[in-house]
Amino acid sequence: MTSKPGDPEDRRLRRKSAAFRLKHDVGKALRWSAPEEREADPEALRRRLATDLLPSGSGAAKRDVLQNFFEWKREEGPVFREGDPDLTALSTAVSSIGSLLPTLFTLEEEQLYELDDATLEATRACTAFYRRIALDDGPETMRSHGASR
Repeated sequence: MTSKPGDPEDRRLRRKSAAFRLKHDVGKALRWSAPEEREADPEALRRRLATDLLPSGSGAAKRDVLQNFFEWKREEGPVFREGDPDLTALSTAVSSIGSLLPTLFTLEEEQLYELDDATLEATRACTAFYRRIALDDGPETMRSHGASR
């Protein structure tokens, strides 16, 4: 049996795959090297944020994590409903990150905390989105060929 365009199973798997990609490529990358407790030293926080957020070709941020988000949004966003609360929270956090990141090396301590809080909020939104999509769309089980419906 081959699937047809618009097959609900194909759509379900695409949504799950897209949600996982967002959680991994954006949510995880934003806080790749974040410790359990935020750094007490502002310069240590600045270094960690630079490592996680600025593309370097090496280390944690090999690619621009914000660019990853916008690519994901362009490619996968249309399969999700507009106004999704987790995607809205993520977009708001990414906007905050985007406004603060260009001046990372001159940010005052309070702004560094604001940037770190935005990365945490974005990561949480990615995880919440993934969990909701993974659960709402049902388990990833396949029926055997002999199973009845």
